Amino acid sequence: MKRRIVDVFKYMDEKGLNYGRSGNISVKVGDDRLLITPSGVIKSALSPEDILLVSIDGEVIEGRHNPSVEMPLHLAIYKSYSHVGAIIHAHPVYTSILAVIREALPPIIEEMMLYTGGEVRVADYAPFGTEELAENAVKALKDRSAVILANHGVVACGRNLDEALEVLVVVERASQIYVLAKLTGKIHSLPEEIVDFYKSLFAKKIIGQ
Repeated sequence: MKRRIVDVFKYMDEKGLNYGRSGNISVKVGDDRLLITPSGVIKSALSPEDILLVSIDGEVIEGRHNPSVEMPLHLAIYKSYSHVGAIIHAHPVYTSILAVIREALPPIIEEMMLYTGGEVRVADYAPFGTEELAENAVKALKDRSAVILANHGVVACGRNLDEALEVLVVVERASQIYVLAKLTGKIHSLPEEIVDFYKSLFAKKIIGQ
C-alpha cells in the first residue's frame, strides 16, 4: 500500500491535481492505524520508506519524517465517518478557484452525483493544520465524499485509495466544467428528483443506508 500511495501522488502530479510539497494522503489500516504521507517532502519524489504508520490518535508508530501537518484533519474524518478508508487532500486548480470564491460545487452532472452524493460544500475557513479546520471539514462532509476547504483546497474520501482518487478526479473535472460554464451563461443544475435519486443511490453504495 505504501507503494500505491507513492504511485498515486506521482499520477496526481502528472495530471496537475497537485504540486510540490502540498497535499497529503492517508489510508486506514485496520481499525486503529493509518498510513500517512510526511510533511515538507516533494510529493512526486516520495518513496515507500517515506510513508508513516500512525495510530488513530496520532502517535507515530513507524516513520523517519514528521507526519503531514494536516494529520488532525485525517484523524477527525476517520473518527467521524467509519466508512471512510482513504483520504486525499490536494490543491487542484479549478476546485481551488471555488475554494477562493467560497462557492459550493452544485450537482451539475450525473457522474459527479455518483461519486459525491450531492453538492460539494465549502467548509468554513480555518488555518491549515488546525483542529478548527478539521472540525469544519467534518461538519461540511456529512453525507458526502468530498469537501472544499475555503481558501485552501479539497478533500476527497473513499472506501479505499482508488475510490478516493476517483472522487478527486471527478470533483476537479466537475469544478472545471462549472467554472467555465459560469463564464458562458446560466448554470442549470440537475433536476431535484434526479438529485434525490442519486443521493439515495450514493447512501446505499457508500454509507450502507
